[in-house]
Amino acid sequence: MKKNLFWWVSITIVLCGIFSAHEFDGRYGRSINGDGKAYYAYLPAIFIYQDPTFSFIDEVELKYYPTDKSQFKDFRNKQKNGKYVNKTFPGLSILYAPFFFLSMLVAWVGGFAVDGYSAPFQWGIAFSHVVYFFIGLRFLLSVFRRLKIRDAVSYFVFIGLTFGTNSWYYLVYDHTVSHIHNFFLATVFMWMLLNWIQTKRLQYLGWSGIILSLLIITRPTNGLMLMFLPLLTMLSGRQLKDLITKEYFQIKRLIPYLIIGLIIFSIPFLLWKWQSDLWLVYSYNEEGFNFKKPHFFDFLYSYQKGWLVYSPLLFLSIVVSGFCFSKKSLFQLVGFMLPLVLIVYVLSSWWCWTYGAGFGQRPMIDFLPFIAIGAALFLNEFKRINFAYFIVLPFCILSMIQSYQITNSILSGGTTTKEQYWSHFLQLKRDAPSVVVSENWKLIDQKALNLVQKIDKSHPFSQSIKSRELKSVKIVVLTIEIACNDRKPDLRLVLGNQDGTLYKDVYLGDFISGSATQMEFKIELPNLKNQILSYYVWNGDTSTEAEITAMRLQCYN
Repeated sequence: MKKNLFWWVSITIVLCGIFSAHEFDGRYGRSINGDGKAYYAYLPAIFIYQDPTFSFIDEVELKYYPTDKSQFKDFRNKQKNGKYVNKTFPGLSILYAPFFFLSMLVAWVGGFAVDGYSAPFQWGIAFSHVVYFFIGLRFLLSVFRRLKIRDAVSYFVFIGLTFGTNSWYYLVYDHTVSHIHNFFLATVFMWMLLNWIQTKRLQYLGWSGIILSLLIITRPTNGLMLMFLPLLTMLSGRQLKDLITKEYFQIKRLIPYLIIGLIIFSIPFLLWKWQSDLWLVYSYNEEGFNFKKPHFFDFLYSYQKGWLVYSPLLFLSIVVSGFCFSKKSLFQLVGFMLPLVLIVYVLSSWWCWTYGAGFGQRPMIDFLPFIAIGAALFLNEFKRINFAYFIVLPFCILSMIQSYQITNSILSGGTTTKEQYWSHFLQLKRDAPSVVVSENWKLIDQKALNLVQKIDKSHPFSQSIKSRELKSVKIVVLTIEIACNDRKPDLRLVLGNQDGTLYKDVYLGDFISGSATQMEFKIELPNLKNQILSYYVWNGDTSTEAEITAMRLQCYN
């Protein structure tokens, strides 16, 4: 593939994916979300609010995010002295910073709120993923060239990395984590190390130490990347013992770089002091590693969240890499496989080995540049690689479809079973939710409304269904038949009572489609007594338009 064609086509496809997946000025679908709220919060806390307590997030949540708090993220963890700290490390905020300051300028010039969360800031964080990812690929191209890998092979590998792994999901759909930015740092780190090994220029070693400091304060497990140093050394025709000679290592000339690296490394400690008056804290509180009980094989192969199940192209890559390195020497094979096994062991020992929802094992994205080397070297042995496109492109299509499935709740990231995986294989339409009524439930009231209703900007509420006065109710089943053509409809079912002490809502945006669809939802309640329940549909006072053809309220005890 020609180099210009790869860059233009890939960046265009990624940008189209982002535009189609996000609503940057709506309450749902914002880029600054989930754990990303925590990683990002250092910037507005320091440069806009001067607030070490992060108390501003409560107002931000009310202004920009769903009022039902379905996307609320409280990242403030209490310490022993009673004060709170941001649970995440600040390295990602450093990488966000250029886009944050540019967004401040755009917001100020464009008349948007300069509060850190208006539309320009949401766009800025989304675009930071695109910029860092493709700059990372450019550094990886330089690495491959130093290893004498042909550009045609490099661009082929880049297609697999971009579209055939879970990096596509975190590049396009989910901007709440640090892994795309870690991918960029990993490529820069590898490029610096390789330049140092091959040229003996100490400035490259110094800069690799600075990048490593930034990698660690972004995600401490990134320090495991150092384990690939022996492999890079062998691929450069050097030996590890060479790297400790005066020709490669002179401490006096490295002092300026050490100082910069230590300054970067000290940033978390300074921020902990700013937030809590403590120099050293464990900000994750009770979350941690259990190295005695790793979920090693679940991490790799489970349908729940298996890395190689959801990125099978990487399984193929590891196989051909192992074959390639074993042909060269046993030491190269060990230099590739041993770090990989240890990385999986460490990451699978985390208390939440699935790393929440999402697509596949996201922390492995950080190490993709190192994993890609073996596949590139293997393909470089072939004069022509056109045959490989017929193998890789189906994996790319599969990865993109499954990313869509996870995003649209066709598959459930982190909880998918084997049966669900195969029964929904390549399915592009989500299942309508339904409720199985237990024999133990006692139906005490049922009301239905079978008429066509329109919801729009002028009429944001549907007609309501009211129960009779109930002596006691524990479970309510809400049924609706509704159609909506909006891409991200802000529609919800609302259940309340007569005196206003009960308010429960269910967001419909994950399930609704253009054609009329019947859906059922179960809501469990405290044992309410002497209540009249009311059920209606609301579009959140937005311009969302929908057509309701049937509603039903069932109350059980």
